[in-house]
Amino acid sequence: MKFGNNLRIKTATSWLPPDCETVEDAVAAGKLAASDVERLGLTQLPVSSGWSGPEMAVAAARDAISRAGWSPSKVGLVLHTWIYHQGHDMWSPPHYVANEVGTPDALSYAVQQGCNGGAMALQVAAMNLAADPGLGAALITTGDRFLPPGFDRWACDYGLGFGDGGSAVLLHHNDHHDDSESDAGPDDYALVSMATETAAELELMLRHGDDFSPTPLWHNEYIDLRRPKKSYMAVHGKEKFSQIASRSIRNVIVDSVHDAGLQLDDPRIKYIALPRLGTGLLDGIYMPVLGEVLKAEALWFGAVTGHMGCGDFLANLADLRDQMPLEPGDFALVISGGAAWTWACAVVQVPERGV
Repeated sequence: MKFGNNLRIKTATSWLPPDCETVEDAVAAGKLAASDVERLGLTQLPVSSGWSGPEMAVAAARDAISRAGWSPSKVGLVLHTWIYHQGHDMWSPPHYVANEVGTPDALSYAVQQGCNGGAMALQVAAMNLAADPGLGAALITTGDRFLPPGFDRWACDYGLGFGDGGSAVLLHHNDHHDDSESDAGPDDYALVSMATETAAELELMLRHGDDFSPTPLWHNEYIDLRRPKKSYMAVHGKEKFSQIASRSIRNVIVDSVHDAGLQLDDPRIKYIALPRLGTGLLDGIYMPVLGEVLKAEALWFGAVTGHMGCGDFLANLADLRDQMPLEPGDFALVISGGAAWTWACAVVQVPERGV
């Protein structure tokens, strides 16, 4: 999916709570096995002592609007995505986000696609802006808080730990004829292209061995993704998922680069930002593919955040801007994946000055 040079990411932000739980503390408390420490690659996980997922999303969104120097009234579309409890039942977090940031009239809805939700929400926002330029701009937010008893951030899944936080992106059209103050500042990126690939047959991984339940947490006292995955692997083996994942990761990289009008070895592609999974998972699934198809340096920003659910993708855009020496004209890739299962890759470019 090619977007060209005029669809811009005005800015990207993430918001993390000040408290954290270190790996050493988790091991000492019996929450994490010492044998798992190396394959996680983490030093700590951010832990919210009071903020809900939507409240952290709002904090990130307010930072983004302030950084952009925009009036909230410019935002005509608000998309919010998450993977865990948002603080209320039968409730609409996107409308809360829209109201709290000062855009109560914006079209607001949820995008749900597991941990790929941030990437998918960005793509949905891009398609909405392409279809209806009158929307003005889009705000995409994520927010999650992974607390017990329903969630065990250190042990609910294989090879990753879950960190609390929020993230946000502002997306708009770059209109050279618009001299309003709201577009006066520079854009972080041009969103040049995106590619996605789905393998819906793998949804069985997250429910294998379980009947459909009448209420949440029917099968286990906390969300346990290891148990159905273990059951699935016992029947189908590990190779099926590995083959599908490798193929899909390869395809979204190749397709997004092709749609951007680039070659895979283009020296202007400086980096590819990886999901904030454990380093063992990345080494087993992502790195072999990257070594074959791409010359860009792989980046992992997860050591102090862990996996932020669908927040990884947007937070990676912010950290890529703040921590890496990208110059005008440089390209970067941001890749994402979410159970069960869709992968996405975006190509972004730092805009040339005055463009």
